[in-house]
Amino acid sequence: MLKNLFTKKNQTKISLYLSEKQIVICHLDQGKVTLLAKKTVQSEKQWAEIFSALVSELQLSGNQVSVVLGRDFYQTFDIEKPKVDESELLTTLPFSIKDLISESIFDQVVDYIDVPFQPRKGEQVTAICLPRTRVLMIRDMILAAGCHLQSITIEEVALTHLLGVHEEANILLSQQQNELVLTVVKQGQLYFTHRLRGFNELLPLPLEQVEDALVDGLSLEIQRALDYISSQLRVNTIGALYLAVVCPDIKLLSEKLGVYLARNVLPYAEDEGYDFLSLIAYGALMGEEQ
Repeated sequence: MLKNLFTKKNQTKISLYLSEKQIVICHLDQGKVTLLAKKTVQSEKQWAEIFSALVSELQLSGNQVSVVLGRDFYQTFDIEKPKVDESELLTTLPFSIKDLISESIFDQVVDYIDVPFQPRKGEQVTAICLPRTRVLMIRDMILAAGCHLQSITIEEVALTHLLGVHEEANILLSQQQNELVLTVVKQGQLYFTHRLRGFNELLPLPLEQVEDALVDGLSLEIQRALDYISSQLRVNTIGALYLAVVCPDIKLLSEKLGVYLARNVLPYAEDEGYDFLSLIAYGALMGEEQ
C-alpha cells in the first residue's frame, strides 16, 4: 500500500518500523536482511530526530526506505467491497467508511487489502485509514534525512510478507506485547488473523514447568483456528506453522505442538534471533522482494 511515493532506484534498501515506543531499522543488501538499530522513543514527535541521527550514524543516506506503521497509528475496517470498477475503487473507498470514523475523510489517506472470498459474506476488503498529516510527516522526515520513500505499509501486511507466496497456507504465531497473534497466509494473501491472550507469561519459563498449561492451551487455540479456516475459508492444505516467540525451549515447544496438532511446527528465524519488532521491519523488506 502507499507505494512509490518519491522513490529513486538504489541498490540497497532499509525498512523503518515506527511504533509508539520504539523505532527499528533493518537493511537489505544483496538479498540479506540485517538488523541495524532499535531505539526507544517517547512519542512520534521524536521519530524524525532519532531517524535522522541513525541515518547519519549508520551512513544510510541515499537508501530507499520501506516504512511499517505500528497499530496505534492507523485504523482498519472490514467492509463490503464497493461495486465499482477497480480503477474507481480507491476514490470510492473513503466514502464507504466515512460513517465509521470521526475525522473528515478529506483529511485521511485510505487504501485497502483484499479479503479472501467467503460465500456467506460476499466480496470484502479491509480498508486502511490514516491521517494525511502523518503520511506527509513521514515523507518529509525521510526526505530530510537524505533518503527516498519507497512505501508505507502496516503491521498485518508486513507479517504477511514473512510467509512468502505459496500455494498451501502457512501460519505464523508471533508474540506481540501482551498477546499472541496467529496469522494465516496463502498465495501471499492474508487470510485470517486471531489474537490469543494468556500465554505470554508462560512462554519465558522452562517448558517442563508449564508444559501442560502452555502446550495444551496453545494446541487447543490453534486447532480451533485451523477448524475455522477449514470450514469457513475452505483452507485445508497447511504447509507449516512457524513460531516467532521468546521461549527458552522453542525447539522442544515446536516439537510438542507438532505432535499434538499433527502438523509441521518450526521456530521462525531462530538462528537470527529476531524479536517481534525486528520481524515486522524484516517483513517490509521481504515484501519489496516478492
